[in-house]
Amino acid sequence: MSQGLENRARQGRVGASMGVAFVVLFVVGFIVFSTPTDNKDTAKWQGWWADSGHRTAAIIGAYLMVLAALAFVGFIWSLRRRVPDSGGLMITFGSLFAGVVMVSTMVRATIPGSKQFGSTPLPAGALAADFARQFDQIGFGLLLVAGALTAGAFTAVASHSARRHAILPGWLTMAGYVVAVLQLAGALFLPFVVFVLWVLVVSIVLLRHDARVDTRVP
Repeated sequence: MSQGLENRARQGRVGASMGVAFVVLFVVGFIVFSTPTDNKDTAKWQGWWADSGHRTAAIIGAYLMVLAALAFVGFIWSLRRRVPDSGGLMITFGSLFAGVVMVSTMVRATIPGSKQFGSTPLPAGALAADFARQFDQIGFGLLLVAGALTAGAFTAVASHSARRHAILPGWLTMAGYVVAVLQLAGALFLPFVVFVLWVLVVSIVLLRHDARVDTRVP
């Protein structure tokens, strides 16, 4: 029996670690995937992807964010193992969120990726800046609207199950409800950042819990 508890704790640590990996990969990938900070600076947008350094950084950032989405799937798998109910909804909304992250990233990386891997000519002329801006904004729209809403639904379901079965501290599940509601304003970006921080805190709490289980197993 002690061996079974030890195996469960080990599997739980792997899943919780995936939550930490999601946060690290997502944040680093987001930072590396840089674009002009001023959407009104047409001249800068027009020549942004002509720079091979910018294209390389975008591709690296895209890979990191896709890996982050895969790590998030491991995280929701870990949560699903800990709750006997509501697992289907948790998996559904969590998987939808991961899928939106991937699609959003691929849309943003369309121009640099097609140039780097397919030798596709970069948009030229007066419309070059508009193409570059619009692809980037479509990607952000997917992430901060569809992604934020699915993240909010996932957080609400996960918080409800965790509170019902005392998997997480009460304050953290209540914070989860607040985070879920804030995702309605995810387009403002800051509420979405709060969701990422919530995943990090949940992962750390679960890691500490599984470490305590290990110390109790003879």
